[in-house]
Amino acid sequence: MGNSKKVLHIGVSGQTNLFDSELEAGALDMSTAFTAALSLAVKKSRYSTWQIAALISRLTNHNISESTLEKIKSNNPDYNLRAQDLTALLYITESLEPARVLVEPVGAEVVDPTESKLVRLARMERKRAEIDADMALLKNELGIHK
Repeated sequence: MGNSKKVLHIGVSGQTNLFDSELEAGALDMSTAFTAALSLAVKKSRYSTWQIAALISRLTNHNISESTLEKIKSNNPDYNLRAQDLTALLYITESLEPARVLVEPVGAEVVDPTESKLVRLARMERKRAEIDADMALLKNELGIHK
């Protein structure tokens, strides 16, 4: 009888195996931290849970009840918040903490609107510096000196 084991993944040169990672199993399970941040955002909001659910429903065209939102906040594994609903919830509660909890493990940050303008300005300045450097290189190659 021959070898019945099938090769399911053949890597391209230099490509690592999909399952090779320095992270432990469950390392990116943010459910407890996320639901805690979500619950705090709802609690600190000027709106009740019912109002937040109603506003999410209106803003996303996706019906979400107060009961469902309560189950999501309680970390019930049968209930999860859709990404679209999270966007609405962040807007309604004026809290970015639930999003921060989700992106922090991958080394990303969520910035508030004021910081966002500073980040945008820094990116524009970096682009301008890159363009200036490219222009200087081209001028040098063309023998254009000022």
